[in-house]
Amino acid sequence: MEHTLLTPHQLILRGAGIPYRLLYHLVEGRRIGGHTYHDGNLISGFGTGDDEVNEINELEQRLGSLLPEHRDLRVMVDFCCIWRYDYPPRVHELCAAIGGDPHTAFGLHYQICPQRREELRYYAEALQMWLRNQESRADHANCSIRDNVVEKVFRMLGTPDPLKKMLVERTCLGLSSRFLNCSYWGYHARGAVSLTPHTALALPVHWLQRMAELERAITKELGRQAGDFLCDVGGSAEPACHFKFVRRIDILLSSIGCLRWRGNLPPKDNSIRGRRSITAAYLAVLESYWRDKPLIPGVADMEHIASLQKELFDRLGEQTLLKRWLVASLWKNIKNQTQFLAFPMKRWIEFVRIGEEYLKKLAS
Repeated sequence: MEHTLLTPHQLILRGAGIPYRLLYHLVEGRRIGGHTYHDGNLISGFGTGDDEVNEINELEQRLGSLLPEHRDLRVMVDFCCIWRYDYPPRVHELCAAIGGDPHTAFGLHYQICPQRREELRYYAEALQMWLRNQESRADHANCSIRDNVVEKVFRMLGTPDPLKKMLVERTCLGLSSRFLNCSYWGYHARGAVSLTPHTALALPVHWLQRMAELERAITKELGRQAGDFLCDVGGSAEPACHFKFVRRIDILLSSIGCLRWRGNLPPKDNSIRGRRSITAAYLAVLESYWRDKPLIPGVADMEHIASLQKELFDRLGEQTLLKRWLVASLWKNIKNQTQFLAFPMKRWIEFVRIGEEYLKKLAS
C-alpha cells in the first residue's frame, strides 16, 4: 500500500510543514441550519444518533465563526491515532498546542519522527552486520540506542547458518523497502527535519528479484512453515508508525534465531503493554476537562490519574469554550477508536495523497 502512496523527497522542512488547511474538507460532516459541523470523523461509520457528538456540535455552534488556527487545531485532534507508536505522549503535545504552544507539528498516517527512523535504520544495519559476520561492537558503557539494537539483534539471531542467512537477508530487504516518512503537518517550532533518508538502507537495483529468489529457496527448505517467516516486516498491513511495528520485527528475528515460529520471544516493551487501561485514564482526564466535572472515582489508579490530570490541565490552561470543544473532539476520537478498534477516517488514503502532492509541489 505505502509503495503506491509514498514517494522519496529530497527536502528539509524548516518550521512550516504540510498545511492543515489542505485537510479542512476531510473533517467536515453534517450540514444543519446552514452550518457545516466538523463531525465527519466522529460519526463516520458509527451512526448519526450519537448524543456525545450532538453535545460537541452544540459547543461548536456557540463558537460561531472559526479562525484558520482554530480549524488547524481541530484537524490535529481529528487525526490523533491511538495505534501509533507515539501515543499517548502525543496527547500531551496536543494538549500543549490547544493550550497555546506554537509547536503544532504532528506526524499522521505513515509519518514517523527522525528518532524512530534512526531506530529502524539501526535494525537494518545490525542485520547487515550479522550477515557479514561483523562483530557487534556494542558499547555497553555508553549504552546508546544503536548499541542496544545491535546487541539485541545479534543475541536473537545467534549463530549463523545458511537457512538463517537467507531469512535474515530477506528480512533486511523487506525492512529497507519500507518508507520511513518523516514529513509532518503543521509548524515545527523545534528545528528542521530532513526527509532523507527515506529507507533504512539503500536497496540494490535488483532487490525485488533477489527477494523472490530468497523466498523460493526458503519455501523449498521450510515447506509449509515458510509462510510464517515470510510475513511482511512489521506486519502485513501496518506501516512503521504502528506501535507494534518494532515488536513484530523482534518476533520475526527471534523466530529466525531458533528456526521456530515465535520461539525465544523477547519480553514485551512497556510501550505496548496495557494500552487499554492507559487510554481509560486519558479518557477520564479529558472528559473531566471538557465537561468541567470532577474525575469519576474508580476508573483507574487515582494517584496516577490525579498526576496525569494536573499535567494535562497545566498544558491546556484555562477552560475556554474553544478549548473545551477541541478537547471534547479529541476525547470522542480516542473513545471511538477504543470502542470500535478502528481509526474512523474513511478518506485517509486521500489525505495521504494530499500531503504527498504538497511535498511534490514544494520540491518543484
